[in-house]
Amino acid sequence: MDRAGLITLEQARAAGLSFTEPEPRACPHCGAALEPLGAALAGKVVWVSAAPCPCEGAVREREADERRVANLAAKEEAARREKVLSRAGIPRRYWAAEADRPEFAEYIASFAGNGGAGLYIHGGVGAGKTYAASAMARLFAEAGYEVAFTTAKGMLERVKATFDEGGTEAAVARFAKCDVLVLDDLGKEDATEWSVGTVFSVLDARYEDMRPTIVTSNYAPGALADRLARRGERVTAEAIASRISQICRLVYLGGRDRRRRS
Repeated sequence: MDRAGLITLEQARAAGLSFTEPEPRACPHCGAALEPLGAALAGKVVWVSAAPCPCEGAVREREADERRVANLAAKEEAARREKVLSRAGIPRRYWAAEADRPEFAEYIASFAGNGGAGLYIHGGVGAGKTYAASAMARLFAEAGYEVAFTTAKGMLERVKATFDEGGTEAAVARFAKCDVLVLDDLGKEDATEWSVGTVFSVLDARYEDMRPTIVTSNYAPGALADRLARRGERVTAEAIASRISQICRLVYLGGRDRRRRS
């Protein structure tokens, strides 16, 4: 037997199979005769190919074909990856981000069995919160999870845009029901009664369904409650902070600006 189950002329004769004499084939590079290869169908051999010629020209042609196939596969994979990351909402700037801290590596390693636990990543401006959250969102999206990456402000704007279209419930469900929600920059949005209530409804729904949420903020959880309550929504603001403490592990990245590190 030869490549992919094909048989040579000599093997066909030795096996006593029925066949017609194959047409002679020659290498287009060196002119050498090529050994025919056939497939046995219902006791009869059908000649379908020929053994590759080992000459330099034929080798170069095969290598060029292999490169073309590899390049095409790489382009298709890049297009598939771009579609996945774009659909997840991950900023293009962070498509190559790496989960480069032990806390994040440990979270990813335990993700499948962590019961819906999330992360609350806080720290100063430029500490790398969005970078870290994007890195994890990328890994989850590439692994096949349905991921929604959004700023808190962006989520609220998307929901608000559906008011006149009657699609508010579906817009909220997009964030409440996805496998992994990354809510970036919580605390920067306008703290109205509606916005605070909407954020709570999303987090509460995810809590009840044990769906993990990764949150980033400039504020520690206690300070976040004060920030969200700045217009008087104290009860709901504290409920949000409470939900976060229940569903998220805290990770503090400090105040050093990652973007200025050498």
